[in-house]
Amino acid sequence: MIAYCTHCWREVNSEDKVCPGCAADLTLDHRTYEEKLIGALAHPLPEARERICWLVGEKQILQAVPDVMRLAKDDPDLFVRKAALESLGALRDPRSALLLRAISRCENRFLASVAAKSLLAIGHGEAGASASETKSGHWRN
Repeated sequence: MIAYCTHCWREVNSEDKVCPGCAADLTLDHRTYEEKLIGALAHPLPEARERICWLVGEKQILQAVPDVMRLAKDDPDLFVRKAALESLGALRDPRSALLLRAISRCENRFLASVAAKSLLAIGHGEAGASASETKSGHWRN
């Protein structure tokens, strides 16, 4: 079975007691649930990062906002970026407003639309809405 070290995300044998990469004790993890979720945002599998973004928004884990913002801006996977943008909208933290506004104006219409919706969710009105989107949320031709 494939297992990962929850500290460095190196693939490990499920019977290992110590990570061969970072020497972390794999039998004990004293981090809080929230700390584990924040750490999981660095998981090597995009599908895992996407799910964790959703969960962070659902659970309102505000400590994760800087990490979720990093994923929204820089993750190589488009669907992770989408999930991160949606998570920022669910978290409604004003720290993300500038990033959401910038992404709502980007050339990628898919991400721009998601960012604009999240910007509205955090209460920053239509100022960040994409120029190619109408007030009704439909795209102009």
